[in-house]
Amino acid sequence: MCLYQTRRTELSFKTKHTFLKTVDRLPEGTTWLCERFEAVGDEVDEDGQPRVETLELWRRDPVDCIRELLGNPAFREMMRYAPEKLYADPQGQERMYGEMWTGDWWWRLQSMLPEGATIAPVILASDKTTLSRFSGDKSAWPVYLSIGNIEKATRRKPSMRATVLLGYIPVSKLECFSQKSRRKVEGFRLYHECMRALLEPLIKAGRDGVEMVCADGRLRRIYPILAAYIADHPEQCLVTCCQENFCPKCPVSPNERGEPKEGPLKKADDVDAVLRAAVEGERREEFEALGLRPVQPFWCDLPHSDIFSCITPDILHQLHKGVFKDHLVSWATKCADKGSTEIDRRFRTMTRHPELRHFKKGISLVSQWTGTEYKNMEKVFLSVIAGSTDAAVVRPVRAILDFIYYAHFELHTDNSLAKMKQAWLDFHHSKDIFVVRGIRSDFNIPKVHSMEHYVASIRLLGTADGYSTEGPERLHIDFAKHAYDASNKQLSYTEQMTVWLNRQDAVFRFDAYLAWSGLMPEPSSTDDSEPLHDARLSGEQPLPCVSESARTQDVEGTKSSRAPVRRDEGSRDGAQLASQASSAVAAPGKKLKKIERYGYAIADKPARAREAVAFLFQHHGATDFAWCLNDYLLRLATSHTTDPAAASLARNRHLPIHDLTRLPVFHRFDILLPRVRQVTTLPILDTVHASPARPAQGTKPAVPARFSTVLVDEPHALGGQRTRFSAEEPLKNLRIAQVRAIFQLPASHRNTGTPSDEPLAYVEWFTRLQVYDQTVGMYSVARSTRQSRRNASIIPITAIVRTCHLVPIFGQAVDTRWTPETALESAPRFFVNPYVRHHDFVLFRLLGNASEARTARSS
Repeated sequence: MCLYQTRRTELSFKTKHTFLKTVDRLPEGTTWLCERFEAVGDEVDEDGQPRVETLELWRRDPVDCIRELLGNPAFREMMRYAPEKLYADPQGQERMYGEMWTGDWWWRLQSMLPEGATIAPVILASDKTTLSRFSGDKSAWPVYLSIGNIEKATRRKPSMRATVLLGYIPVSKLECFSQKSRRKVEGFRLYHECMRALLEPLIKAGRDGVEMVCADGRLRRIYPILAAYIADHPEQCLVTCCQENFCPKCPVSPNERGEPKEGPLKKADDVDAVLRAAVEGERREEFEALGLRPVQPFWCDLPHSDIFSCITPDILHQLHKGVFKDHLVSWATKCADKGSTEIDRRFRTMTRHPELRHFKKGISLVSQWTGTEYKNMEKVFLSVIAGSTDAAVVRPVRAILDFIYYAHFELHTDNSLAKMKQAWLDFHHSKDIFVVRGIRSDFNIPKVHSMEHYVASIRLLGTADGYSTEGPERLHIDFAKHAYDASNKQLSYTEQMTVWLNRQDAVFRFDAYLAWSGLMPEPSSTDDSEPLHDARLSGEQPLPCVSESARTQDVEGTKSSRAPVRRDEGSRDGAQLASQASSAVAAPGKKLKKIERYGYAIADKPARAREAVAFLFQHHGATDFAWCLNDYLLRLATSHTTDPAAASLARNRHLPIHDLTRLPVFHRFDILLPRVRQVTTLPILDTVHASPARPAQGTKPAVPARFSTVLVDEPHALGGQRTRFSAEEPLKNLRIAQVRAIFQLPASHRNTGTPSDEPLAYVEWFTRLQVYDQTVGMYSVARSTRQSRRNASIIPITAIVRTCHLVPIFGQAVDTRWTPETALESAPRFFVNPYVRHHDFVLFRLLGNASEARTARSS
């Protein structure tokens, strides 16, 4: 019996070769095909014949790829088959734009197709990438495909495989041509020939439709139509057949891109006619005016497709790297009174926050920039530049940052799009200061001009976060670099990459099948993935959402009305939140359960079980801790009785707190940021710190103190009722404080069953949010004092709403004695930073600006 069991557990293969053969017998996905192209050059070989270069296009059938995506049961709850109109108000006056099915493109196209047609919006992405690590010139040019029926959060996850590899465009220097300019033109033609071969199956399928079984088990007639193309600016120009100093979307002249002129997009049919004439040798006037290249575009025969509306915003390259880093930072730094030296000093002095990278050497010495560095610079750049130059320079900086943050929204309304457009106009109205200073002579910059098309693109295809080029760049790791590493890196490396990818796909499919069939248990999931919905945690409540949905007729015969149907979206959002909560919050289930129950999560055991009050005074800076705690205990003792005699007796029984009193002290606790649909529908942890500095020990470096600044519900902190959030007054009753200590009352002072069991915090208050700087667009605060001492209180930690970031108001020159650790103690005034997180931007800028404007009008 033992021998039988042993043999049953033996592997079914003995060598690597037999293992790979076993994998090759698993069911495969879409088959890889190789199509060869010949480039006949003007160079001649030894025999006097024109040199010919053979190029290989490795591709898969896009219709089969779409069939697999639509039929994947893993996407059943993440799929839409018809367009919807979402509204932020019950009256249906304010549209909401998020997923592709909420945009106007799908609605317009649905009315042009036959009754019962279901659209599969095809999303393409391409980007050339290097494969060689330290030497060599091996490159790959992957083309990726996804569909707009799948929600964007799923498409962005590489592990979900909602974006598939469609093919590899051949990469060649085309040395069979003698002149560099000729090689460049032939390279453009090669790209379009390969893309035409890749997408040729979409022509008939997009015109006549194809019957496919979808993830919900229904049979539908699918029309796969090119809807979006994700690429950086050079590749956008390659796709649209124009030169790189022209706009790939609209016919504006290169010399007129610097002004805010909203115009129509190029017309695909007109451009196609001009290109056809150019290929035949006729150069029309429009050819030069539009800056076209003499190639036959791949998109001219694709049905119902307009390539110029397909080009999507590229937040990473256009905004973060282009407009902000390459241009705005350089211009603003040159305008600073002491140039880059002063800017670097301010970055080095910047106060810390968990969501903020600290540039300890400034920014001028950073040699390799990534998207992370750009985003962290944006969080504090306005605060850095304020004071170092005049207000005329600050205004365009603020406008650009506001535009970038609005562009990142995962859900827009007509109101937020109007503010986004206003930020774009504000930049153009204030940008002339850079001309006055002699920094720029014009603003005919392609990436600055690209901002003009963001609002229209969002209304058409949904929010820009669904089309970020960061996604394809991440996919290069799985579909190009890892595949290349698995090859022998010789001439046939592309073919070997396809074999490796086939095997990876087969194993993934088999694993998914085993999990679906129950033959292999799925990874254990915790119960904490249930939606966390609590008025205490919600803060900004999600926008009300009503939708209109166009229904389609299934091929099976199940028919529903094509008239718009209004329905509530709330139930599905809850299910979506439940299915993704565990992946959105990097925290154990126990922590989330605590937050759901209490509104916070704190360690079961304190960092210091019996710490003296004198230690808090010395190491936490809690100078008035004993006095504040005594006052809190007196108020607590008399708050549960209305009898004067009983209240007097309670005060007499109160045991006073002194310097030797010992109590449990914690160094941190967690809360949840409010669920804001413009940012994310998933719960995000926010950690409040109150830990003293730790000296260096051996090889371990010293750790600076961390005392978080937080937004506090002031009435609740002082014993009153919680403030109910209102979008009309989002900052009502919120006040900033710094947490100096987190603790529990000693056992001798606890009264089980009363609020005295909750953890408490010793906080030092700042002045209320009453002073607003119109130029910078930030509130300014200072330390609050009482009788020449810092105003402090003991508050329950449930009164803390979220952390916030305070930036010292540096003035014309930063005090050289300040450091990141001392600036919060030494600076006289601070800006409340609305850019540290997108949550804060929604609170202080999107909602807070409206509140401030109403206050200004009323006054």
